Amino acid sequence: MKSLLVSASLFVLLLAIVGCSNKELYQFGQQQQESECIEEAISESQINDCKSENRPTYKEYKKEREEIIN
Repeated sequence: MKSLLVSASLFVLLLAIVGCSNKELYQFGQQQQESECIEEAISESQINDCKSENRPTYKEYKKEREEIIN
């Protein structure tokens, strides 16, 4: 689990260096969260919950983030 986190962190850093947009990085993070959720699930029901979890879109995230900053 720790090695997955380190690998994911290095991958995100590499993506940032090569010029990925904030939106792409956000989407990657969301995909990683879903993957971890599925990996830790112990039943088909939990896997389905992971896949159907209502996560904010990048637009919603950005708007909320800007409201907090300002």
